[in-house]
Amino acid sequence: MPGNREGPDVHSPSRRRLLAAVGTAALGGVASGRPARQPPRLAVSVHPDARFGWNGTTRAARDAVRVGVEQVATRAEHSLDLRVETSVTAGEPVPPDAVSTTDQQALFDSVERWLRDRDAYDDGACHLYLPRLPFDQVLGYGAANRDVASGGAVAFANLGATELWDDRAVSKNMAVHEWLHTVLRPDIAAAVNGSRCEHDLGAVARRDVATVVVTPLATSYADTTLVGGETRWHGSGCYDHESFSVHDGRELRPRYWTHTWQLSDATLRATTRYVDEHLR
Repeated sequence: MPGNREGPDVHSPSRRRLLAAVGTAALGGVASGRPARQPPRLAVSVHPDARFGWNGTTRAARDAVRVGVEQVATRAEHSLDLRVETSVTAGEPVPPDAVSTTDQQALFDSVERWLRDRDAYDDGACHLYLPRLPFDQVLGYGAANRDVASGGAVAFANLGATELWDDRAVSKNMAVHEWLHTVLRPDIAAAVNGSRCEHDLGAVARRDVATVVVTPLATSYADTTLVGGETRWHGSGCYDHESFSVHDGRELRPRYWTHTWQLSDATLRATTRYVDEHLR
């Protein structure tokens, strides 16, 4: 799956033909005299914990999210014959004393409040916070509070934990994983994959006899080992390996787990459906 789209403003084939035929100024009033509809928008504002700031770790996570956004946008454009606007921005670091870590909901509420106090909350975007909390078992590896069509969303990927207990590949995948939860809903996951659990849209694909590759939504859920399996700590959310879109590690347990930023086909079909039903 390509990580980059061809230029900042890619038009679908039908749109390019129309532009060539009538000119840009005429577009929007050709059929009905009404203004053209705004294109769907996939926007993410990434905010690192100020104890990280913008360093190699947080930039790598932001770049991984950008690639994920571009994959979703490209599939949606090709499938729905429309243009999707994308934006992944480097936001201001969040000071630790502004964030409550009592539980996940307290984190969501405090980060949203901090953003709103600075007039930085976008009610059509995902605000992805990257905390440095390697020993916080209550928060775990990450979570998201809602999908972006419900008034914007706050998600977090605990890079402090993934960097200490796992590796950079897991850090990047978890950042993408948590953003994906903000552009999905359980009913869409069920319609695409037969399971309401969004993690089951992920894939675990065998590379060779000893090695499998894990996509972002399957990351931290690909194994059944609670400690020391695919990731050092297992995710605490829903999963059913028999319902995974692909799981090649059930019959023959892999010796090596690797991670890819590429999204599974089921994930791309589900996010395209979300764009179509909730962002158009």
